Amino acid sequence: MKRFIPRIPVIVCLMTWVSLSVWAKESDAVRLFDGETLEGWHAVPRLYVPTTPEFEKIPSAELREAVVAYHKQSSNAGLRAKVENTGVWKVVDGAITGGQVPGTVLGGYLMSDEKYGDFELTLEAWPDFPIDTGIMVRAHEVGTVGFQILLDHRPNGAIGGIYGNGLWNFRAYPFVINGDEQPNFKVSNLREGYLNRPQFKPDYAAPLEDFLNAWKPNDWNTIRIRCVGRLPVIETWINGVHIATLDTAKLADRVENFDPEFAFERLGRKGHIAFEVHDSPNSRERWAPGAVCRWRNVRITEL
Repeated sequence: MKRFIPRIPVIVCLMTWVSLSVWAKESDAVRLFDGETLEGWHAVPRLYVPTTPEFEKIPSAELREAVVAYHKQSSNAGLRAKVENTGVWKVVDGAITGGQVPGTVLGGYLMSDEKYGDFELTLEAWPDFPIDTGIMVRAHEVGTVGFQILLDHRPNGAIGGIYGNGLWNFRAYPFVINGDEQPNFKVSNLREGYLNRPQFKPDYAAPLEDFLNAWKPNDWNTIRIRCVGRLPVIETWINGVHIATLDTAKLADRVENFDPEFAFERLGRKGHIAFEVHDSPNSRERWAPGAVCRWRNVRITEL
């Protein structure tokens, strides 16, 4: 007679192994923000890299110095002013807040001191409306070069998509949103928007309805970002809902003149993480005066 071997314990063991694997992964997460200070972070100005053959030839290690010199030596007072303007970054009620310097329309970045290659990043964000913000990954120390996870909480903005900041300025948008501005930087009636600029769908693009069902207006929302690869595959989730996946190594199929080796030379295998405060020279819809974005519970797991 064959001996009866129950299967339930095997299933229980498998479930236990899965649970332990998830727990081990979570236990590897490191806090990037201590909830009290900006230790481990530094602010940098928004200095755009000129799109000229001269600057394309500058090696990555020399780029920041060349860009700063370009702005300092400019005959344009507005460009010179950018060098000393890094935005306003504070810790308020256990959260990082980022905003423009009062009386200006200039933004900046809050950048991690350390660089990261393959990782999962989780954080909570509460953006005012209307503002144009985002999370830079694999960012160059100059600030304005890297992959940006969009958090454009404004009319005809995109949330959860990927923007090629200083990298051919490509727009991989799963959808575009609109909304009605309310007092105290709040929003109502989020809905489909329209963007009159070149854009394309990422490899995976969530339907707008999935986002609208997940997003909590005027409240904290959890954002998860996974970044893996030499030229990374970038994935985003909002409140547990998969929003976008983009394989940046294949962008030559979608972005005119995209050069993957030039992109890799600019960024390398690791880069900074940064939060953005956008300039708003032409419209308050980019950043309403006095508005801020808030960030908390910032954790990273290196893969």
